[in-house]
Amino acid sequence: METAVVTACSAVLLLGAGFHVYWAFGGRIGAGVSLPRREDGSPAVKETAVGALAVGLALGLVLLLLLGFAGLIRLPLPHWLLKMALILWATIFTLRALSWSRYFGLFKRVRNTRFARYDSLLYSPSCLLLGLGLFLLVLTDTA
Repeated sequence: METAVVTACSAVLLLGAGFHVYWAFGGRIGAGVSLPRREDGSPAVKETAVGALAVGLALGLVLLLLLGFAGLIRLPLPHWLLKMALILWATIFTLRALSWSRYFGLFKRVRNTRFARYDSLLYSPSCLLLGLGLFLLVLTDTA
């Protein structure tokens, strides 16, 4: 089961990181549904290349931490520190998914925009998968 969880979480992280880096460098595929919008269609968050790159790099970092924790790559960090980092990120992803925010999360209030539909069907479930998957790996760790 651990291999399946590591594989699923790695795939989600790699895909998310890849899209964010792609958007940071001007990519347009999927960009129209990448940020929350208000009910009137105006952006709820300012789109910036720096922001997209920061998210992409953060997701890439989580992927490295996950691979290091699973023993698939060697990182110059002790196992306990990788475990603590994954607990932090598991919490962040789970809170993002279960957020009571106005524009994102499974309990969002604005639900009639294209972003909201993608968030309900893809983004929030992906964050929940990541959060729960990382928690599962940490809780079943025997190292």
